Amino acid sequence: MKKNVHKKYTNKLQRLGALPKSHRALLARTVSSLTPSIELAGFDKFFDQLDAELVNSGLIHIKIEKYFGDEWFCPDKTTAIAVPFWLADKKLKSIERRLVGFVEGESEDEFMRLLRHEAGHCIEHAYRLSKRQDWQEIFGDPKIHYDPDSVKTVPGHPDFVENISGGYAQTHPEEDFAETFAVWLGYKTQCWLDYRYRPVALRKLMFIEQLILEIAPKKPRKLSSVKICNARRMRRSLENYYRNRLSDLVQNQQSKRPPKYQAERISN
Repeated sequence: MKKNVHKKYTNKLQRLGALPKSHRALLARTVSSLTPSIELAGFDKFFDQLDAELVNSGLIHIKIEKYFGDEWFCPDKTTAIAVPFWLADKKLKSIERRLVGFVEGESEDEFMRLLRHEAGHCIEHAYRLSKRQDWQEIFGDPKIHYDPDSVKTVPGHPDFVENISGGYAQTHPEEDFAETFAVWLGYKTQCWLDYRYRPVALRKLMFIEQLILEIAPKKPRKLSSVKICNARRMRRSLENYYRNRLSDLVQNQQSKRPPKYQAERISN
């Protein structure tokens, strides 16, 4: 490890010891012991809203499962959405903010934007959309390596929609699709106005409109129900979890990239 990276990592780790006493007491506990059942976490209105938006869009056959994971993501080849466990408790959110600097999905608007984004991945998985030639002509080759830290994004780029801030749609064709789907799903009326002078982004939205009309009446294929990084089964301590998180953030800082939303997780 380079000296400057080691110094930054050490400085971030010092934040663990600077937490309030009531918060430090949680660090020795396992993540699983701090994670409630997602059915009891108070997110029902958001999940119900997402389900209603999908049904209203004609997607009556898709069933999306939600569970607590270690961050926001949709496991590969599933129709499941992992919500970060630290959103379940005020103290956990406070720890996240103090150690990482922000809390992804804390506001109601951001929470729904993230849900819709991950739902886009679920739809793509269920109907194997990225294997279609017309999908690839619009969004690109899905086999491109996913490495968002190496991609220089341009916020507000006219060829992409903006659902998650920072130009995340530009990091990979599948993220472009998920972002475009999220905007189409949540802002059906407004999106046509917002992107009417951005022909490439508008074309993507129009493609999704026609695509959903085509696939909605069809039942999707049966997918795996494996919950990768299920927080309810994570036996490592909260402190070890954050040691790993902070180490990853240091590496992201070295590449001079802003914090990212990890939309795809295919392994532990």
